Amino acid sequence: MRKVLFIAFALLTGCAYLQAGGGEKVVDSSGRQPKWIYGAEKEFIIVSAEAANVEDAKEKAMLNVKKHIMSSIAENVRASAKMNSNEVGVNGKYDIIETYESAVETESALIPFLGEVGISKVDEIYWEKIKKDKDHYFFRYHIKYPFSRFDLTRLSDEFMEREAKLDQQLEDFAKDDFSGYSSIEEMMKQLQQVRIFKSTLMERDPRRNSCANIEKAYSDNIKSITLRLISVNKQQLVYAPYFGENRLTTNIQPRLSSNCLSDMQYMSRGGECIVKYDFQTACYEGEENWLDVTLNVLNNKIKNRFIVK
Repeated sequence: MRKVLFIAFALLTGCAYLQAGGGEKVVDSSGRQPKWIYGAEKEFIIVSAEAANVEDAKEKAMLNVKKHIMSSIAENVRASAKMNSNEVGVNGKYDIIETYESAVETESALIPFLGEVGISKVDEIYWEKIKKDKDHYFFRYHIKYPFSRFDLTRLSDEFMEREAKLDQQLEDFAKDDFSGYSSIEEMMKQLQQVRIFKSTLMERDPRRNSCANIEKAYSDNIKSITLRLISVNKQQLVYAPYFGENRLTTNIQPRLSSNCLSDMQYMSRGGECIVKYDFQTACYEGEENWLDVTLNVLNNKIKNRFIVK
């Protein structure tokens, strides 16, 4: 009888080890082991992950859910592209889906349609604390996450709509030559906008290279701003910024310096930049009397020296 009991105990112990994996033993768990783990169910994603503590294991499991969803979207988008291969630009337009798919682990926060994927939406969870050897324990976390065909279609459509919007935004940035702007501030704002747009893209998004080229073009436009003389006399000098032949306004306070003018005061009035000064005290007729005006525009110094006579 003792022999039979020993054999039965040995079989039960062996089953417990096999259940957790070869050489492993479950020493704690969130409850009774559910039937769905290690399986597959329609309309659900079933994943697991391991880590030294339960919270890290949970985070890894949720990341695996996101990877699974992104892979499903990628497959769906590719299939859609093949089915609509006669449409202009469809083939290749969504090649960037591969960038998204490979960046889930490092940049999932920059993939908007994965933002809704969270632990609060999980259908069921189950975790185990497992002893692998004498001094080695780890946690295995299982997640059953609802993901229907409707969800897949909705997220795939969201992806394609967002990509179309991003492409259009990039095209609009590329077309902007600043010719329609009336102020330096508008030019500065547009440069900031393309930088913000770039920051929303993943590091491996090829559109970042296009953004860098547009940034350079915008910066070059700002550097090409000139300060032109409107009028000058012994009481004041009036100037205006120009981009090509397009006259601009600005609220930027200039830095003023002169070899002889004193009591210099700047004001902006009616779109003109006016510098009032004292000419008589230290300036002389027949000599070169000058006024340097410098604008600091996004770390670009726009400067001109005006002769005062």
